[in-house]
Amino acid sequence: MISGLVTTTLLLAFLGIAAWAYSAHNRTRFEEAAQLPLKDDVPLGAESSHCCHGRQNGARS
Repeated sequence: MISGLVTTTLLLAFLGIAAWAYSAHNRTRFEEAAQLPLKDDVPLGAESSHCCHGRQNGARS
C-alpha cells in the first residue's frame, strides 16, 4: 500500500517537472543556456587584459 503511494507521488512529481521543463514559458531561457558552451568569452588569439597585469614574459615591475 505505501509503495503504491510512493510510486504515485514520484510519478506525479516527475510529470510535473517534465511539464515545467517543456513549457513554452521556459523555452527561451533553456535555449540561451544551451548556447552558453558555444560562446567564447575571449576570441582566440586575443590577449586578456586582466592576465599578468600588463607584464610580458614574466618581467617584474
